[in-house]
Formats: sequence, structure tokens, C-alpha cells
Amino acid sequence: MQDFEPFMQKVTYLGMFNSLSQTLLKIASPGVPDFFQGTEIWDFSLVDPDNRRPVDYSLRKKILDDLKKQMAEAKSDLPRFHRELLRHWRDGCIKLYVIHRALNFRKEHPSLFLNGSYIPLAGDGDLKENICAFARLGQGKVVLTIVPRFLTRPTKTHEIPLGTEVWRDSSVVIPSEIVEQRFRNIFTGEKVDASERGGKNRLILGQIFANFPVAMLEGI
Repeated sequence: MQDFEPFMQKVTYLGMFNSLSQTLLKIASPGVPDFFQGTEIWDFSLVDPDNRRPVDYSLRKKILDDLKKQMAEAKSDLPRFHRELLRHWRDGCIKLYVIHRALNFRKEHPSLFLNGSYIPLAGDGDLKENICAFARLGQGKVVLTIVPRFLTRPTKTHEIPLGTEVWRDSSVVIPSEIVEQRFRNIFTGEKVDASERGGKNRLILGQIFANFPVAMLEGI
């Protein structure tokens, strides 16, 4: 157990970021995002019949109501709100926050997600293989989805994968089909500007992941 406990803590922590990445990819990808009952927060059941246990919907409703209240109160200090979500990640609130914000954005722009094109985005720099990114484009609208992966490589144990100290000068390349130069992160409200380097427009990952570990960027 002494050998297993540190390994379990490391895998659990990194698994949290993987779960956030997979959840956002599912919501923004072409097709219908499917949520198995109860997985709006962390769920540690295996396959049938474990995953058919009764779901405590009252708990999930309470968490969502509390989240909405905290979001309203934190308008003047969103970075602090996001730090608190990360600090208390074990309660599952951070996953429900990603689901709530991303699904509502999808609901507000149905044509973009139903009929918009899918454009894979390439990374650049030392950590270009440590992201998965794509754009949905259509109906005069564009949204970029950018998430981290393989976080054992760029981060130390229990290090939060945020900021330029982790992502250094790595970036995501904006293809010519996308004319927007400024984007707003729907999770944080932060605005990120594209910059030109080597004849290509780019968004710096350290800015994208400044205060939150996954990003959905709306062109503005």
C-alpha cells in the first residue's frame, strides 16, 4: 500500500485533466454529445450492472445551483473562482462547470454545431504533441476547442498545467480559413489575440491555458 498510494494519487490527479479534456471534446465534436446518467460529476463505477445504480440527481442539482451562485458572485474575480474549482477538484464541480458552460454555448449556437465544418488544428513548439485541437466553422461563427494531453511530459507531479512556465512558447496554428484575430474563452471570459510568427497566425498556449486547463474559444 505504501508503494501503491503515491502512484494512485498521481494517476487520479492526471486522470482528472484527461476527463475534462474528453468531456469537452465530446461536447464540441461533430455528432450528439452523449452523457451516461450520473456522469455529470466523477463516477467510479465500472460496467453493467455497476453503472446502473440509482443516480443522486438532487446532489447534482444542488452542485449546479451552487455553481451558478458562485459564478454570479465571482464576476469581478473569475481567476479566483477557477482556482477554487481546481483546488477542490475532487468534488466534481469542475467537471460539471465544463459541461454547463459548453452545453449552454452549444445550445446558443445550434447551427454551428449541427452544420458547421470541422477543421483539425496543428500545434507548434516543443509541446505541440501535448494538445488536441480543432475548430468548428460555419454560419458566420467560429469556435476553437483546445485541450491538453500526455501531461506527464510537460508537468511535474501535482503541478497544475497552467501558464507560460508550463507551456513556454508552444502554440496552436490558426489556418487561413479562420479570419478572426481575437477570441474569448467561454470558461474564463479571457480574451486571447492571435500573433504572427513564421508567416502563420498562432495562439500562445500559455495564454490559452492561463487560468483553466481546457479551452473553448469563441471568435469575436
